[in-house]
Amino acid sequence: MSETGKVKFVYSGLAQFEIEVIYSALKGVFGYVDEQQQPLIDDIEYVSAVEIEFPIPFAESFFQIFGMDRWHKIKSLIKEMKRRRGGKRAVKALITFCGISAEGIRPRLIFMVINKNARQFEMAIEKIEYLVDIIPIQLQSFPIIDASVDEILYSYDEASFKWNPSRAKYADGSEYIYLPKVREWKKK
Repeated sequence: MSETGKVKFVYSGLAQFEIEVIYSALKGVFGYVDEQQQPLIDDIEYVSAVEIEFPIPFAESFFQIFGMDRWHKIKSLIKEMKRRRGGKRAVKALITFCGISAEGIRPRLIFMVINKNARQFEMAIEKIEYLVDIIPIQLQSFPIIDASVDEILYSYDEASFKWNPSRAKYADGSEYIYLPKVREWKKK
């Protein structure tokens, strides 16, 4: 995880103007950006990847601090990247937060967007901000929700048009996988 107060920006296969837009939006709020360019992705299905790790929890306060103009600028750029690159799975986006809301839960919350369909990709990006009120409710279904949770991964389901929890990792190495059809967690 990035150091407290520092945002992390990791990318591969981005155009210079795309890097500059994201970098300036992040720098405008956090001052320092831990920027890392990675070699092109090993997975040949993706030509570009962007990972942004915010050093603050996912909550309404994030959008107040970060600002909706900056948030919309980053969302629009990521959607445009998908449109410009075409193909089925040309862009991979990971948006990470260092916790969840005022719940006091400090796992990494990761939104992974890798949808094949361009419209579904756009819808996934657009719906992230609306999960602020939903995720705390969904946490009640988790097998164990305490300080031992290290990471919660959310993925967008194209069939239901919804973000669902996908995986929860714990400090002891245990991992749970969410089964959306039966709405249950299964230990991996």
